[in-house]
Amino acid sequence: MLLRLASPTVSAILMVMTATFAAEVEFENALTDKPSIECGHGRLSVGISTSKEPPSHVFAKGHFNRPDCSFRNTTLVVFDFEKCDISRKREVNPRGMAFTMTVVVQLHPLFITKVDRAYHVRCFYTEAEKAVGAQIGVK
Repeated sequence: MLLRLASPTVSAILMVMTATFAAEVEFENALTDKPSIECGHGRLSVGISTSKEPPSHVFAKGHFNRPDCSFRNTTLVVFDFEKCDISRKREVNPRGMAFTMTVVVQLHPLFITKVDRAYHVRCFYTEAEKAVGAQIGVK
């Protein structure tokens, strides 16, 4: 014996109603500006501004569960270059060292929504030129 739970018409109406209700649900917090970035000695600071409360999570991509690379309910985070596997690349022109990473800002406490953002951050440290001179005595 087969049971028929709902006709195709009823199923379609339920799907439309579900989609309508889901479209009306909005998360009340939002990012209000681009993040402020400060490249320091061996660290990267990121400041986040939101319309209501601080973001639920700010983390280095791929390191959500790592305590030194994932932060909760704060607007200012500091990533240590040594602890968060930040990509390093020596560059020739201009001479220096580039550090890059992706920072994810998650407003909702449980999942990533359409208002959340990921930022590709790059810090570049130029290499200072040094002129070295030495006196050499030859006999």
